[in-house]
Amino acid sequence: MSTHGASPTPERAGKRSVSLPQSLMKEIEVRTGKSGFSAVVSEALEQWLAMAKLREVVEADEREVGPVGDEAMRRAESEW
Repeated sequence: MSTHGASPTPERAGKRSVSLPQSLMKEIEVRTGKSGFSAVVSEALEQWLAMAKLREVVEADEREVGPVGDEAMRRAESEW
């Protein structure tokens, strides 16, 4: 799922120290093994970043044209 490693040459990995609850780390490791932990963290951060960028686009649109009206929201929900 990584969009950051999409180039022909794999992107070099960096290291960061993060503090996480022990119970969360153990639960992830049960499902992925210790070697899969970094991939889970990377995927979660990529999803977080994509959502943050989407929020920025929506906020910019709302500043430019205003919030979505109730009728437009009902139409969009009915088509969904």
